[in-house]
This record gives sequence, structure tokens and C-alpha cells, in this order.
Amino acid sequence: MIGVNITTKNGLLLFSHSFMPGFSDVDEDLRAGLMSAVLNAVKETDDSGIKTIDQGKYIVHIIEGKYTYGIFFSHEHDLKEMNFANTTLRRFEATFKKELTEEISFDNHQFVDFNDFLKNEYNSLISIDVVGLSKIIDIMDNSFFSDYILLEKPNFHQVFTTISLPDVHPHANALAQMCKAIIESSILIGQEIEQLQFSLGREYIVFVDRFRKYVVIIIIIKKNREKAHKEIMRLKSKIVSSL
Repeated sequence: MIGVNITTKNGLLLFSHSFMPGFSDVDEDLRAGLMSAVLNAVKETDDSGIKTIDQGKYIVHIIEGKYTYGIFFSHEHDLKEMNFANTTLRRFEATFKKELTEEISFDNHQFVDFNDFLKNEYNSLISIDVVGLSKIIDIMDNSFFSDYILLEKPNFHQVFTTISLPDVHPHANALAQMCKAIIESSILIGQEIEQLQFSLGREYIVFVDRFRKYVVIIIIIKKNREKAHKEIMRLKSKIVSSL
């Protein structure tokens, strides 16, 4: 899960929360560009009241409540996250039923206390070391590598992605899910993979490294392979010492 917006049935934003660094700014753009698409999509929700839009960079799950719409941004289709989304919207409407049913002007500050509930619920769903995650992102941002994906452990959920390579960007989520499947399969057969390297088409190489709390997936152009190997060794040392 990356972030959540809860709106009125007319599209007025009531509540917004980000689960990962850097999503808040992107979220503003998404709200402006996707809100009309979201409101149209909810008209086509299935019997469960759920509609999913694959936006490319994000998967958007839209859940219709009695008074509101819950708009949940994710990198993947995951049953646990869908259950979390349903629980979140039900709890929001139950907590603020009075505010949602009375004809008053909404003030976003009315709902700010819901952040604490959301953080606790999400922490029970997925354990993220936020401090450790921020450290890894800082290390990566100051490294030779600009295209990478981070998965948390032990569930291997995608928690951070930055891919600028035009051929890879549209398939970043699929790449993360493929790496997740390989790691999980290795665990099932009792031969856990700690490191993995493979070619991605003719132009790219993917490096996968497992650390104590995170998996780092790095994508490089093949012609930079020699420099990348040296940089990865230096990078590993920094990440290990930071965690």
C-alpha cells in the first residue's frame, strides 16, 4: 500500500495519508488528473463495491462506502491489502458518521486523528522499518544507481520504486512481482536466494540483494556492468552498516 484518499461521493477530499516517502507530492498530481476517472470508474464497480484501475505507475483500488469513496494506491494486487482497504473505509465511516451525515462544511482537520488508527492498522498488516527505509533511500540517492525497487521483509511487499529507464518503467511492478516470486519459491524449496543477477532483455541487467529488513532490486544498462559491480559492493557495505 502506498497511500489512501477518502472523498465524499461528490469528490471532495476528506482525508489523505501516505505510507511511503515521496508519495504525498505525487498524490497531489494524481488527485488532479485521476479524480474524474475515479468518479466515472465507481459507477462501474462490481457487486463487491470495488473497482481497480491500472494507472501504469500505480494500481488504484476504489471502494464505495455508504457515505464516501476510499481510493487506495498500491503497487500490487494483494488480498491482505484489499482487506485492509475495506476495514479502513468501514472504520472511517463508523468513526465519523455524525460528521458525514450532518450537512456541515467539512474541515480536513476534523479527520486528522484517523492517521493514528491507520498507522497502527497498517503496522499490523506489514512491518516497515521507516527509519531503515529512509536510510536505504538516502544511500541509493547518493549512489551510482538511479533505477531501483525496494521490497520489505518478510512479506516482500513493494514499498518504494524509482525507475526512469523508458523501456523498464512500464513494467516495474511486474519486475518486482517476478523477483518476489523467485525469492518466495527459493524459500519454499529450502534454498533461499540471498543474491540474484539476470539479464532483462538485451540492454539491462537486474541485481537482487536481500538484506536484514529489505530486498534491493537494481536495474542497470549492460554497458555499465563493470562499474556497477564495484559500486554494488560498496553499496552493500553501506546498507549493512546502516541497518
